[in-house]
Amino acid sequence: MAYRSVRGMALAGSMLAGFALGPGALAQGDVAAVPGDAAGARVIGEALVTGTDGLRQDVAEGLRLLEEAAAGGDVAARASLGKMLLDGIVVPADPARAVALLDAAAAAGDARASRVLANALLWGGPVAADPARARTLLTAAAEAGDVEAMRVLGDNLVGGWALERDAVEGRAWLDRAIAAGDVEARIALGGFLLYGIGLDTDPEAALVQFEAAAEAGNGAGLESYGEWVMWNRRGPSRAEAYLRRAAEMGQAGAWTKLAEGAMYGYLGADSRAKFPAFAERARALGQDRVDVLEAERQMWGISMRANGPAALAILDEAVERGNAEALKALVALKRDGNGMNVRRDRAGAREALDRYGELLTPTEAAQLGLSLRVAEARTPQDFAPLAEALDMAGPLRSAWFAGQLNAANPNFAIYLLQKRMRDEGLYAGPLDGVATRSTLRAMLRACHMLADTSGCADSVMNPRVIAALLTR
Repeated sequence: MAYRSVRGMALAGSMLAGFALGPGALAQGDVAAVPGDAAGARVIGEALVTGTDGLRQDVAEGLRLLEEAAAGGDVAARASLGKMLLDGIVVPADPARAVALLDAAAAAGDARASRVLANALLWGGPVAADPARARTLLTAAAEAGDVEAMRVLGDNLVGGWALERDAVEGRAWLDRAIAAGDVEARIALGGFLLYGIGLDTDPEAALVQFEAAAEAGNGAGLESYGEWVMWNRRGPSRAEAYLRRAAEMGQAGAWTKLAEGAMYGYLGADSRAKFPAFAERARALGQDRVDVLEAERQMWGISMRANGPAALAILDEAVERGNAEALKALVALKRDGNGMNVRRDRAGAREALDRYGELLTPTEAAQLGLSLRVAEARTPQDFAPLAEALDMAGPLRSAWFAGQLNAANPNFAIYLLQKRMRDEGLYAGPLDGVATRSTLRAMLRACHMLADTSGCADSVMNPRVIAALLTR
């Protein structure tokens, strides 16, 4: 007997025959009374683990059923159980077993299993990264019709993120995903066209993709486009109009972008006067960054008298309310000072992180903690053990973290780049953390190897470029 849906199904031939399922309808004994049906066990098991389809959540019983279905040869059950064990959200993570289950399901032709395993192998983390195998699995899933696999494959081939860039093939996969109705593929393609990543810059073509995504109810592209128009000064009224449209479509971050643009004078002659209204809308939707913007206004004296201690007080109060973004900003500001009205206070930064670190993810807390250690380093001899402690290709890899390292100690950031570029054969000078002429030349060569080379013509010492070089 095969089950198409848990909700409302009747289990003819079993002790549940004639019963419509509702919350708590399946007791452990009831489910055990459905013998020999791996597919049915899988459907009910998934619903019990997640507490969906009208069933009360029972993780232990759901896992038992999924294990039973997987052992009974149900390929989809292996894929489902493998994903749960890989994610480690509802059930404890078991990466080794997850990979074994996903491998088996992928070998049996399950496209979802191929895609889930490929996503893990692209970046590593719970499992070792293997981009080459990830590409093979993604290609197999995409060719089998998995639209998400088409998008992920296309995104990485055009962007050159985890895979070696092949913009022609990547664009073809994104086009196929779009033809299959995938709105997120439109957002990805629009982003590449907007910023000229992998493809020729074409803002008009990007807007076509973003408008089509908006028609389908996704305003993320309009938010990206409005932000691009705003920061590139392509018309303040146009920027505000696109960001407002995105915000009204549910992109809460667009209100924050409007507030930031208003604060820095990017929204016309009366730009700064617009800040309070935009900030209020963003705050009402839980946008934590608004408190950081308020602190920046106070610190730099935007529309008010500059006052560093008052800026720290704003962040302190926001942290007390549980604002994680404010904590990141507070630790960074105390760690580095601002060279004007906020003194460096590394002990205070450590105290804030120790006291409120639970507001952050474990990775974020570790990143800020490492940045505090980096801030104290002074010589290449100090840099060497810290470089060994950092795994820039693993779970601590992020542009934000790279930016924190550079802000905490620019010489350490240069040291890391020198070390990496020497390993890649781009640099042959000393590892001293000094931006010598030979270091800058090597950084320029490395910059042209980035997915986004737009900053290379400006300055390789731009913090955004350094962060990109550290995380490439």
